Amino acid sequence: MKRLYGTLLVMVIAVALSDCSTTTLQEEQEQGYTEATLGNEKISIDPKKMEEDLLDLVNGHRNSIGLNPLTKSTPVYKYAEEHNNYMISQNTLSHDNFDSRASKIAEETDALSVSENVARYYTSAAKTLEGWTESTSHKAAMEGDFTHTTLSVQLDKEGRPYYTQIFLKVN
Repeated sequence: MKRLYGTLLVMVIAVALSDCSTTTLQEEQEQGYTEATLGNEKISIDPKKMEEDLLDLVNGHRNSIGLNPLTKSTPVYKYAEEHNNYMISQNTLSHDNFDSRASKIAEETDALSVSENVARYYTSAAKTLEGWTESTSHKAAMEGDFTHTTLSVQLDKEGRPYYTQIFLKVN
């Protein structure tokens, strides 16, 4: 009888623990993407249009809190694009190799400081901005003392978007 109660107690604890879970940002993004594509709807995202829309929203946000708009830095785009390719190849969201990337950018542009935001699976510029403003570290980068930016949006083989925005302070 003790063995039966012990087994039941272990099963109850296992069920209780499995019901208590935390959701990571990555899981929320995946859930948001899944919800956006329910009902066999095919979401079609134009990466270049998404880049323009999100840059406009970021600058609009900065303007709304009294910060200068960021000037587009075309030469740095290749670094954002390369990082998106890396994240897509790894099937993960990351800031891997940021120090190396920031050093190269600073050397090429004479930037005094460099920062970046990344995201994936958001299906609109507004949702991406919302995700960044709700994250303390992403919001700090977006609202930082920067003068220039670049943003790459690329799609993985399933058509899901990956985002890398790089911020620079250049004299």
